[in-house]
Amino acid sequence: MKWYPYGHDFGNAKIGGVTVLRDGSTCSCSIPTAFAKADIAAMRNLGVQVDQSNTHVIQFHEEAMAYAIGELALQQSVDVYHGRGDIQRYASRYSLRGLLAAAASLIPDTEFGLSVVTGLPAETYIKNMTLRNNIKTALEGTHLFTVDYGKTYRRVTIEVTTVVMEGAGALITYGDKSMSKTVESAVIDIGGRTTDLYVARGQVPVTDYCKGKPLGVESATQMLMDTFESKYERSLSLLEAREIMYAYASNGSVDYPDIAVYGRTVSTHILERLATEAVTQIGSEIVSFIASAWRQSDRDAVAASFKPVLHVGGGVYYFYNFLKKRIPHLSRPDDPIHANALGYCSLASRLLIRKVQANGVKV
Repeated sequence: MKWYPYGHDFGNAKIGGVTVLRDGSTCSCSIPTAFAKADIAAMRNLGVQVDQSNTHVIQFHEEAMAYAIGELALQQSVDVYHGRGDIQRYASRYSLRGLLAAAASLIPDTEFGLSVVTGLPAETYIKNMTLRNNIKTALEGTHLFTVDYGKTYRRVTIEVTTVVMEGAGALITYGDKSMSKTVESAVIDIGGRTTDLYVARGQVPVTDYCKGKPLGVESATQMLMDTFESKYERSLSLLEAREIMYAYASNGSVDYPDIAVYGRTVSTHILERLATEAVTQIGSEIVSFIASAWRQSDRDAVAASFKPVLHVGGGVYYFYNFLKKRIPHLSRPDDPIHANALGYCSLASRLLIRKVQANGVKV
């Protein structure tokens, strides 16, 4: 059985997965964090395309019900599970489903092993040591499941090698390896629900600077939804709201969706203005939080001694410009969404090689 290193990032908005294939190439995938029970036969009868490459459905061998994940769940269910606000979601069956669905979309083998590294937000990691063990318990084991509606079954064995603090992954991938061990490196990770700050001296976290706050892209999305409902007396679905936010973040490359209210279409200009207001408000709150957490002098210097200061996560596409005004030396990597998962995978690869050398395990 072939073992693969795997970085698992179970975000509030996206499930990120990164692995290294047999040919040595690194590949990644990102699936919206949304789960819904799926009646595939009913969907097919209604003409829903369930066999497209961007649809993800998983069913464990011992379970009667299949689950749609990502876009299909958002399109076909009014009430999806995303686990927002639930700390135990990292150690849930949903995290396992997301990991297996993402891994199965990257790795073609019907049987394989995953040596997994995953992460937790800074404050959760610091304050909840028990959760790290719970994650291992929830994810580890041999799992038999199908992602093609029962045509074939995959058998995947998972071993969680370690759980690290979010931000550590990004520094593994994009940190300056030539820097002295006395220099502090920093990461601002803005995801769907949280803004997490991570600072390390050498490879050791500096606890005073590692903080988190429940502010993220979904905060702006919720503000957009609340404002829209107040203005039009009609609520936006989560799918509609996300499409508006994606259009805003695309800088014109993605069109705003058609949103109808009592027979009339809301103009693109209004949708853009509402999204801008929401992002600006949440952006200012995030900047204020970072300035307070990383203020280093009475001259209002923020993160002045840190090098580099990396901005990662999906929030890069919404809040980078706000942060750059306050932290001029802020930088963003080429792949901000998978920055942590890439680092997790790199660490998993090192640990897997070490295990092979120690035990002679075949990979």
